[in-house]
Amino acid sequence: MTYVAVLANINGNFPALMKALERIEELKEEGYEIEKYYIIGNIIGLFPYPREIIDTLDDLIKSNRVRIIRGEFDQVIAESDPHAEGSDYIDRVNYPEYVKMALKHTWEALGHEGREFIRDLPIYLVDRIGKNDIFGVYGSPLNPFHGQVLPEQPTSYYEAIMRPVKDYEILFVASPRYPVNAMTRYGRVVCPGSVGYPPGKGHRATFALVDVDTLHTKFIEVDYEEEKRLIEERIRKENLPEELIKILYRGKV
Repeated sequence: MTYVAVLANINGNFPALMKALERIEELKEEGYEIEKYYIIGNIIGLFPYPREIIDTLDDLIKSNRVRIIRGEFDQVIAESDPHAEGSDYIDRVNYPEYVKMALKHTWEALGHEGREFIRDLPIYLVDRIGKNDIFGVYGSPLNPFHGQVLPEQPTSYYEAIMRPVKDYEILFVASPRYPVNAMTRYGRVVCPGSVGYPPGKGHRATFALVDVDTLHTKFIEVDYEEEKRLIEERIRKENLPEELIKILYRGKV
């Protein structure tokens, strides 16, 4: 059987991304044929490894192994003035101050080339796996960056989300950080969970593994608990807000 891996919410967390990619390689060794990776948003954001993320994903793109679309924080970087010498645009975005500080650090660390990489990413994912047409977006089909598709809702809720893209067999979304796998009369709605932004204390990071023929979906856990101390040290080294450390360990401020 052939699969695709679907990842979301890396959020500049390079150690978490590397653990996810290592887990994918382990699954291949276990016999899973994983032909493609999709990353559906927030490749950068709160955590202080934007250049490492970009360099790694650029290599995967060149190998034709990954398709990436923008998330909410990626869009903030993409919308900043491409000719600006500073990150003043971020001050005008309605985020808490600690988020603005993290995004400003990301803006600076990416440099011009890294910001161009983000701007070149599409907003929507349209592809075909097996005999199935797929659609992907960070938020929701009608609100790609600020829409949310919540977990543990009635089927009618997911049918309303799926209806605008009912010509597709599956919809990938990234906005909730908890996994979603909902079957509707229009198609399947899948959120892979979060790789780099912890869903909450006691909840593992996850990505989705989707069978390209049946669309059967399973969620694979990613363990980077041992790396969190190194991430904390990097946050402190870059003089970033303490709120990021709370998010790292608890999933919230």
